[in-house]
Amino acid sequence: MHPSPWLTAPQAAFALSVSISTLYRWRTQGLLVPGEDWYRKFPSARSPILYNVENVQRRIAALSARSAQELDAVPG
Repeated sequence: MHPSPWLTAPQAAFALSVSISTLYRWRTQGLLVPGEDWYRKFPSARSPILYNVENVQRRIAALSARSAQELDAVPG
């Protein structure tokens, strides 16, 4: 049996070297895609949220690269 790619918020925050608040902010700002990057363990508003760390890493890297390209394109 191999380990699940889905981690709790504290585990994901540790693995990504960010705070739980940062994960929350990314999620509420729509930077992370529900069902791909995160999901609720049970269909309840108070249910724990699980994160797929590999997907989150890819998503944030893509967003960071795009932001860097946009900044470089601005005439200075």
